[in-house]
Amino acid sequence: MPALDNFKKAYSIEDLHKTYNDSVILSHATGIDNLTHKKFWPILNDQLEIISRKTIKGNYKFTKYKLKLISKGRNKSPREISIPTIRDRLALKSLCNFLFEVYQDDLSFELPQFMVRRAKEHIESGNFTGFIKLDVQNFYPSIDHTTLLKKLRKRTRSKLILNFIERAISTPTVAEPAEAGHIETRGVPQGLSISNVLAAIYLSSIDKKYQNRSDLQYFRYVDDVFIVCKFEEISTISNRIIKDFEHLQLNVHTPTPHGSKSVSGRIYDPFDYLGYHFSHNMVTAREGSIKKLKESLISIFSAYKYSKNQNVKFLQWRLNLRITGCVFKNKGKGWLFFFSEINDDSLLHNLDRHVQSLISRFNVPITPKKFVRTFFELKHHRYTNNYIPNYDTYTIPQMTQVLSEYFGRDTSKLLPEQIEYEFNKRINKQAKELLVDIQNFGGSG
Repeated sequence: MPALDNFKKAYSIEDLHKTYNDSVILSHATGIDNLTHKKFWPILNDQLEIISRKTIKGNYKFTKYKLKLISKGRNKSPREISIPTIRDRLALKSLCNFLFEVYQDDLSFELPQFMVRRAKEHIESGNFTGFIKLDVQNFYPSIDHTTLLKKLRKRTRSKLILNFIERAISTPTVAEPAEAGHIETRGVPQGLSISNVLAAIYLSSIDKKYQNRSDLQYFRYVDDVFIVCKFEEISTISNRIIKDFEHLQLNVHTPTPHGSKSVSGRIYDPFDYLGYHFSHNMVTAREGSIKKLKESLISIFSAYKYSKNQNVKFLQWRLNLRITGCVFKNKGKGWLFFFSEINDDSLLHNLDRHVQSLISRFNVPITPKKFVRTFFELKHHRYTNNYIPNYDTYTIPQMTQVLSEYFGRDTSKLLPEQIEYEFNKRINKQAKELLVDIQNFGGSG
C-alpha cells in the first residue's frame, strides 16, 4: 500500500478509535490544557472526527506541549520531557504506528536485555579483544529537521505527511499555558510516541553501515553505541564512526580508557552498558540500578506504614509485583525482566535478604515471593510459569478480585467493560512504577 494510503487509513475514525483504546486511554498525564480522560470521553467522537478531517486535509495543528523536568541525578541538568494533550497524543500515536509500518525495513529495534545477551555472546566468543562505548552529546535536541525530513523522503514524498511530521516536531514545549514559546527548527521533543522512531530513522544509515561489518559487532540503543572489535583497531573505528555522526550534525564524546561518557578498553576491562556492569566473566546490574531497586522496596513498606488503612494484602501484592514484575499489554515489565541477562547469583540472594530484613524491620506478617525463584522462572519457563503474573490473561472475575481485595474497589454496579478499564488503569499505574527502577540506565546526556 502506498505511504499516503497508509497514512489516510491510520487517520480514519475507525483506526483512531482503536488506537485510542489500545494505546492512549490508560495514559494519565495531562497536557497544557489539563484535560483528563474523564472530560475527554464525552467528546471523544467529536475529537476523532476533528483529528481525522483536519489531518487528512493537511491543516491539523498541535497544541503547545507541556514541559516536565525529570531529574538525572546530582550535578546533572534535568531531562526535558514534552507532554501533549490527549487529542495530540492520539494524533501522535497514530503517526507513530504509520511510521513503524512504512519505515520498518529501515529500522532496527531491540529490547536492551536482548542486545546485552548478544553482546555477552560476542564478548565470550574470544573473537574480539577490545570494546568501544560511545555517547552522543545532547542527542534528541541536536537532531536537524532538514536532515531528518530528507531521510523521511526516501519512503514518501507526500507533502501532506512530511508537513504533518514537521509540525509535530516543531511545536513549542512550554512551562505555562500563557507562554508563547517558539517554533523549533532543531531537535525532536522527548516524551512523544514518535520520538524514538524518528531518532531511529535519523540514525538508520549509520546502523546499516556498521551492522554489516564482519570485523566488529555494533549495538545501538537510542544514543548509546557499543562496539566490540580488535583492541588495536579501537582508534581507527572510533574516529570513523565519530565522523559519521558529525555528518548528521551530532557530536560524540571521544572515548578514553577511563571516560565518564565515552570509554574504550580491553574486552575484559570493567565497564557499564545499558544499566549492566561487565567485569571479566561477571555480568551484573550497575550499582546505581541496585540501589534504586532497594530504595523502591523500602518505599513500599513505608507507604504501608504511614497509610490510614494498613492493608497487609495490598502490601504483599505490591511487594510481589516489584519482585517478579509482570506481563501487561503483551510486554514483560519489571526489574528482573530488564536484568534477565545477569549471571550474578549472589545479587539475587542479596536482594532476597534485603526484603527479609525489611519484613523484620517493619514487623509485618507476610511471606513474599523470591528474586531467586523469579530469575529461575524467567530463564527456564518464561512463557509457561504461574509465578509471574500475566495480567493480559486475567478474566473479569480475577480482575474483580484484584480490585476488591487489594484496591478496595466496589465493582457491584460496574459493567464488565468498566471493570476491565478500572483494572487496567490500576495495573498500568503499578507497571509504570516498575519502570522507575530502570529508567535513565544509559547515563547519557
